[in-house]
Amino acid sequence: MNKIAVITIAATLASLQAAAQAPAPAATNDLPMAVATEWAQAAIAACTANGYAVTALYMTTDLTSKVVLRADGARNMTVDVARRKAYTVLKTGKTSGEFGASVALPAGTPAPAAVPGALPGLPPGKDVDQNLIIWEGGLPVNFGGKLAGALSVSGAPGGDKDAACVNAGLAKVASKLGSK
Repeated sequence: MNKIAVITIAATLASLQAAAQAPAPAATNDLPMAVATEWAQAAIAACTANGYAVTALYMTTDLTSKVVLRADGARNMTVDVARRKAYTVLKTGKTSGEFGASVALPAGTPAPAAVPGALPGLPPGKDVDQNLIIWEGGLPVNFGGKLAGALSVSGAPGGDKDAACVNAGLAKVASKLGSK
Protein backbone atom coordinates (compact mmCIF):
# COMPACT_ATOMS: atom_id res chain seq x y z
CA MET A 1 0.00 0.00 0.00
CA ASN A 2 1.29 3.41 -0.81
CA LYS A 3 1.75 6.21 1.67
CA ILE A 4 -1.20 8.29 0.36
CA ALA A 5 -3.64 5.39 0.77
CA VAL A 6 -2.51 4.80 4.35
CA ILE A 7 -2.90 8.49 5.22
CA THR A 8 -6.37 8.58 3.59
CA ILE A 9 -7.53 5.52 5.53
CA ALA A 10 -6.15 6.91 8.80
CA ALA A 11 -7.87 10.27 8.22
CA THR A 12 -11.17 8.55 7.42
CA LEU A 13 -10.99 6.42 10.57
CA ALA A 14 -10.16 9.47 12.70
CA SER A 15 -13.15 11.39 11.32
CA LEU A 16 -15.49 8.42 11.89
CA GLN A 17 -14.30 8.11 15.49
CA ALA A 18 -14.84 11.84 16.07
CA ALA A 19 -18.36 11.61 14.63
CA ALA A 20 -19.16 8.63 16.85
CA GLN A 21 -18.09 10.62 19.92
CA ALA A 22 -20.12 13.74 19.00
CA PRO A 23 -22.41 14.88 21.81
CA ALA A 24 -26.01 13.74 21.71
CA PRO A 25 -28.62 16.33 20.74
CA ALA A 26 -29.96 18.42 23.59
CA ALA A 27 -32.73 16.73 25.54
CA THR A 28 -36.19 18.13 25.05
CA ASN A 29 -39.01 18.40 27.51
CA ASP A 30 -41.66 17.08 25.13
CA LEU A 31 -44.54 15.06 26.42
CA PRO A 32 -43.96 11.39 25.65
CA MET A 33 -45.98 10.29 22.63
CA ALA A 34 -48.07 7.89 24.73
CA VAL A 35 -49.04 10.63 27.22
CA ALA A 36 -49.83 13.17 24.49
CA THR A 37 -51.93 10.62 22.62
CA GLU A 38 -53.77 9.57 25.78
CA TRP A 39 -54.50 13.24 26.52
CA ALA A 40 -55.82 13.83 22.99
CA GLN A 41 -58.04 10.75 23.10
CA ALA A 42 -59.45 11.75 26.49
CA ALA A 43 -60.08 15.33 25.32
CA ILE A 44 -61.88 14.09 22.22
CA ALA A 45 -63.89 11.59 24.30
CA ALA A 46 -65.01 14.39 26.63
CA CYS A 47 -66.17 16.52 23.72
CA THR A 48 -67.78 13.56 21.94
CA ALA A 49 -69.77 12.78 25.11
CA ASN A 50 -71.25 16.28 24.78
CA GLY A 51 -71.98 15.86 21.07
CA TYR A 52 -68.99 17.86 19.75
CA ALA A 53 -66.74 16.57 16.96
CA VAL A 54 -63.35 18.17 17.59
CA THR A 55 -59.64 18.11 16.87
CA ALA A 56 -57.12 17.77 19.72
CA LEU A 57 -53.55 18.95 19.20
CA TYR A 58 -50.30 18.90 21.19
CA MET A 59 -47.57 21.33 20.08
CA THR A 60 -44.02 21.21 21.44
CA THR A 61 -42.17 24.33 22.58
CA ASP A 62 -40.36 24.49 19.23
CA LEU A 63 -43.79 24.98 17.58
CA THR A 64 -43.97 21.48 16.12
CA SER A 65 -47.34 19.75 16.08
CA LYS A 66 -46.51 16.38 17.64
CA VAL A 67 -49.99 14.88 18.06
CA VAL A 68 -53.05 15.81 16.03
CA LEU A 69 -56.21 13.72 16.34
CA ARG A 70 -59.37 14.72 14.47
CA ALA A 71 -62.55 13.00 15.60
CA ASP A 72 -64.93 11.47 13.13
CA GLY A 73 -67.16 14.26 11.87
CA ALA A 74 -64.83 17.11 12.91
CA ARG A 75 -64.52 19.75 10.21
CA ASN A 76 -61.21 20.11 8.38
CA MET A 77 -60.74 23.69 9.59
CA THR A 78 -60.58 22.51 13.22
CA VAL A 79 -57.06 21.20 12.60
CA ASP A 80 -55.71 24.64 11.68
CA VAL A 81 -57.69 26.42 14.39
CA ALA A 82 -56.31 24.00 17.01
CA ARG A 83 -52.78 24.61 15.67
CA ARG A 84 -53.27 28.37 15.92
CA LYS A 85 -54.58 28.10 19.50
CA ALA A 86 -51.50 26.14 20.59
CA TYR A 87 -49.20 28.51 18.69
CA THR A 88 -50.84 31.48 20.43
CA VAL A 89 -50.15 29.94 23.85
CA LEU A 90 -46.48 29.41 23.07
CA LYS A 91 -45.91 32.79 21.41
CA THR A 92 -47.74 34.91 23.98
CA GLY A 93 -47.21 32.98 27.23
CA LYS A 94 -50.96 33.15 27.87
CA THR A 95 -53.83 30.78 27.27
CA SER A 96 -55.45 31.54 23.93
CA GLY A 97 -58.50 32.84 25.82
CA GLU A 98 -56.37 35.15 27.97
CA PHE A 99 -54.66 36.46 24.87
CA GLY A 100 -58.04 37.07 23.26
CA ALA A 101 -59.21 39.02 26.30
CA SER A 102 -56.00 41.08 26.31
CA VAL A 103 -56.54 42.29 22.74
CA ALA A 104 -60.31 42.56 22.87
CA LEU A 105 -62.07 45.60 21.55
CA PRO A 106 -63.36 47.99 24.22
CA ALA A 107 -66.88 47.30 25.44
CA GLY A 108 -69.51 48.67 23.08
CA THR A 109 -67.16 48.76 20.08
CA PRO A 110 -68.63 46.85 17.16
CA ALA A 111 -66.48 44.06 15.76
CA PRO A 112 -64.93 44.89 12.41
CA ALA A 113 -66.57 43.35 9.37
CA ALA A 114 -65.13 40.02 8.31
CA VAL A 115 -62.68 40.37 5.45
CA PRO A 116 -63.31 37.85 2.68
CA GLY A 117 -60.45 35.35 2.54
CA ALA A 118 -59.03 36.41 5.93
CA LEU A 119 -58.37 33.83 8.60
CA PRO A 120 -61.05 33.62 11.30
CA GLY A 121 -60.25 34.74 14.83
CA LEU A 122 -57.33 37.04 14.06
CA PRO A 123 -56.53 39.70 16.66
CA PRO A 124 -57.47 43.24 15.66
CA GLY A 125 -54.94 45.45 13.95
CA LYS A 126 -52.78 45.56 10.88
CA ASP A 127 -49.77 43.35 10.23
CA VAL A 128 -50.65 40.84 12.94
CA ASP A 129 -49.09 37.39 13.07
CA GLN A 130 -51.48 35.31 10.97
CA ASN A 131 -50.95 32.31 13.26
CA LEU A 132 -52.37 34.02 16.36
CA ILE A 133 -55.99 33.51 17.32
CA ILE A 134 -58.21 35.12 19.95
CA TRP A 135 -60.42 32.11 20.68
CA GLU A 136 -60.33 30.12 23.90
CA GLY A 137 -59.25 26.47 23.89
CA GLY A 138 -55.43 26.52 24.00
CA LEU A 139 -53.56 25.93 27.28
CA PRO A 140 -49.92 25.44 28.30
CA VAL A 141 -48.80 22.02 29.56
CA ASN A 142 -45.92 21.25 31.91
CA PHE A 143 -43.98 18.01 32.14
CA GLY A 144 -41.60 17.36 34.98
CA GLY A 145 -42.19 20.89 36.25
CA LYS A 146 -41.14 22.56 32.97
CA LEU A 147 -43.10 23.90 30.03
CA ALA A 148 -43.57 21.08 27.53
CA GLY A 149 -45.75 22.88 24.99
CA ALA A 150 -49.40 23.64 24.47
CA LEU A 151 -52.59 21.61 24.21
CA SER A 152 -55.62 22.73 22.28
CA VAL A 153 -59.04 21.61 21.15
CA SER A 154 -61.15 23.08 18.37
CA GLY A 155 -64.62 22.30 17.09
CA ALA A 156 -67.01 22.64 20.03
CA PRO A 157 -69.58 25.45 19.81
CA GLY A 158 -67.54 27.91 21.85
CA GLY A 159 -64.00 28.20 23.11
CA ASP A 160 -65.10 27.62 26.70
CA LYS A 161 -66.29 24.16 25.69
CA ASP A 162 -63.01 23.51 23.84
CA ALA A 163 -61.08 24.52 26.98
CA ALA A 164 -63.25 22.23 29.12
CA CYS A 165 -62.29 19.31 26.87
CA VAL A 166 -58.59 20.24 27.11
CA ASN A 167 -58.94 20.19 30.90
CA ALA A 168 -60.83 16.88 30.87
CA GLY A 169 -57.94 15.34 28.94
CA LEU A 170 -55.44 16.88 31.36
CA ALA A 171 -57.31 15.37 34.31
CA LYS A 172 -56.93 11.94 32.69
CA VAL A 173 -53.12 12.22 32.36
CA ALA A 174 -52.34 14.45 35.38
CA SER A 175 -50.51 11.70 37.26
CA LYS A 176 -48.16 11.25 34.28
CA LEU A 177 -47.10 14.90 34.02
CA GLY A 178 -45.16 15.21 37.28
CA SER A 179 -41.88 13.67 36.26
CA LYS A 180 -40.02 12.29 33.29
